[in-house]
Amino acid sequence: MSQDRLVVIGQALKPFGIRGEVKIRPFTESFEPFVRSAELVFDDTSYRVLDIRFHKGTALAALEGIDTPEKARELCGSLVRTDKANLPPVEEDEYYWNEILGMEVATVDGKALGRVTHIIRTGANDVLQVEGAYGEVLLPMIDEVIVEVDLQERKIVADPLDGLIPDG
Repeated sequence: MSQDRLVVIGQALKPFGIRGEVKIRPFTESFEPFVRSAELVFDDTSYRVLDIRFHKGTALAALEGIDTPEKARELCGSLVRTDKANLPPVEEDEYYWNEILGMEVATVDGKALGRVTHIIRTGANDVLQVEGAYGEVLLPMIDEVIVEVDLQERKIVADPLDGLIPDG
């Protein structure tokens, strides 16, 4: 699997059971990327998936070569990645977080606000945390604020509501 095609979908938590399954906290909205993955990459090591099942909001992975709790424990803390092709398709005007993180953000009148450093999930909509010349700026991912997202140019154009830009 090519490193540039990999995306993080979770983190290994701890062994599960006596057969060496690995408990994974998903960073995805659905388990579909886990179901579609024939291989999972833990940090830099790829493992063939023998079985994947779900338990109380976590994924339980049986991996080739990991057959004891001791071997599974060695994977704890690892970021779990899969090929981008295993992600479900997005709808128009939907984006994966990994596509948005690191993007440059500017206002409609050309003020450079900085880069997206974090995305906060709220009940209503995601919120972009942007760090730059104005310090931390929080921009809700709503149509009234996010005017354009250009994945090719890695730029976002925003029309912040009054008060969203400190000293701006």
